[in-house]
Amino acid sequence: MEKIKIWLNKIQLTGRNAGHNYIDVIIDQCGVNFSVIPALSGFSPAIKWQSLYQGLPEDIYPEDAPLLVRIELDDAQQVQWLYALACEASATAPLLVLGSSWPFDTLAKWLTQCIDVQHEGRSGIFRFWDTRLFSYLFTHVLNDEQQRQLHRPALFWSWLDRDEKPALLYGNGAKPTKNETCEKIILNDKQFENLMCLSDVKQLLIYPLFPESLFTNKEKEFSACFEAMLAATKEGLLFNGERNEWVMKYLNSSSGKLNDDI
Repeated sequence: MEKIKIWLNKIQLTGRNAGHNYIDVIIDQCGVNFSVIPALSGFSPAIKWQSLYQGLPEDIYPEDAPLLVRIELDDAQQVQWLYALACEASATAPLLVLGSSWPFDTLAKWLTQCIDVQHEGRSGIFRFWDTRLFSYLFTHVLNDEQQRQLHRPALFWSWLDRDEKPALLYGNGAKPTKNETCEKIILNDKQFENLMCLSDVKQLLIYPLFPESLFTNKEKEFSACFEAMLAATKEGLLFNGERNEWVMKYLNSSSGKLNDDI
């Protein structure tokens, strides 16, 4: 809880230094296993929020939708609620914060368009707001133009990593131009494979699998498992059981090299 408080205090300062008296937060309702919407209706003055599924077929499930919420930093009630929610969600759905100069409605519409992606001609939901995968989108999944789509409305993105350390990623954030539109993100097969490898690692590490001495921290562990999962894909291993077994053997047999690298 103390680390979350320190992080959010820094985020407030970062926002104010950018000339804003607010910050925007993406809340993953699926991850917290309860709907945040009822709580949002209790603020006076009203808090700004919108489902990022708005206009998409998935909008029929509002209680599961990711929500964009604008927290007014001069409103003590909103700030207190944010800190409490960040603590409650930290284990299963860490919050993704962004600073943006964009009008709220324009920002929400842009981010919704970033969610609605295609692969092999089929539409799908791109859960980019998962902080446990977020940084890898910019190193292993999205191409330069697609990265610009996510960076365009954000002065910065911030979250707590697996080791509860604040992470900060700078974006573009300049005010939107007239009639500016968001290009649809279309994932090729390689990008989709890498995204699935991230998901596989996330599932793999639900339970402790490796001795504590093998990795110096959780971020190192995830990174090593991801690289091993990518290697498993190159080996043509398709089924979860054989992939997971191969990854564990790969990492255990490479433990000496891993320790040297770390």
